[in-house]
Amino acid sequence: MEQTDTFDPTKETISTLIRCGRAKARLPWPVLLTKSFLAGAFLSLGALFDLVIAGGAPTLRKENPTLVTLLSSFTFPTGFVILTIANTELFTANLFVIGFSTCLHKNRIRDLGKNLIMSYALNLAGALFVAGFLCWWSDTLSTDDQKSYAVEQAQARVNVQWSVNFLRGVGCNWLVGMAMFLSIAAHDKVSKIYAIWIPIWTFVALGYQHCIANFFLVPIGMFYGTNFGVGKYIYQSVIPVTLGNIVGGVVLDAGLIWFIYGPSDAVAHMNGTAHMNQPVLPR
Repeated sequence: MEQTDTFDPTKETISTLIRCGRAKARLPWPVLLTKSFLAGAFLSLGALFDLVIAGGAPTLRKENPTLVTLLSSFTFPTGFVILTIANTELFTANLFVIGFSTCLHKNRIRDLGKNLIMSYALNLAGALFVAGFLCWWSDTLSTDDQKSYAVEQAQARVNVQWSVNFLRGVGCNWLVGMAMFLSIAAHDKVSKIYAIWIPIWTFVALGYQHCIANFFLVPIGMFYGTNFGVGKYIYQSVIPVTLGNIVGGVVLDAGLIWFIYGPSDAVAHMNGTAHMNQPVLPR
């Protein structure tokens, strides 16, 4: 009996994920820095959209906070969709994508480190650019209610236990990695947008913490007068959330997917049976 090849869409997704991780790890310095800055800026625009909606509904926040959370968090994924379709470099997504291909020995450790360090630093620069120029200086949060909400939400992100922010960071990047994984499995733009939107909407509504989003959300609150300084922000938010995002992206996403599919299976499919004309994962 003649044996026919069976197309496995999940393995196809894995092979494309590997190729994407290899490409991302080899980006030239100017391209990496520019794409990283844009990713931080695009993500912050989505976060600003969230602030405008939630901050502009003070009465509804008191009467029905769950509804406000549902509606405002629905706007947040706008930035994720833009940065993904525009093919930019987001630190938290790279933890999963490049981390996975590095587990398969397709990248050098120094290339992984270069990408993660530079994307982290330039994501910060992009987020501060939006916070300083496109929000605070442009007076985008134009009402007192919006400004007070910016302060309130920033304090809620920092004035919590270190371990709480760490675990919120883990949950956040687990869902971010899944958004990236689902987006590569979808081959048309509408499906990709849907695949990104649902996990991101979920993590925001659940109150999980994203270190790059916080590079916008916390400083903008500080501009309007929070009850903490830079030192507490770094210790109580930046460090635990970043570490939590690393665990979520590297262990729960890259590590578990590597364990499920196995290095030999994924590499064999990539080298032998993958359809190389499939679209590349948005970076």
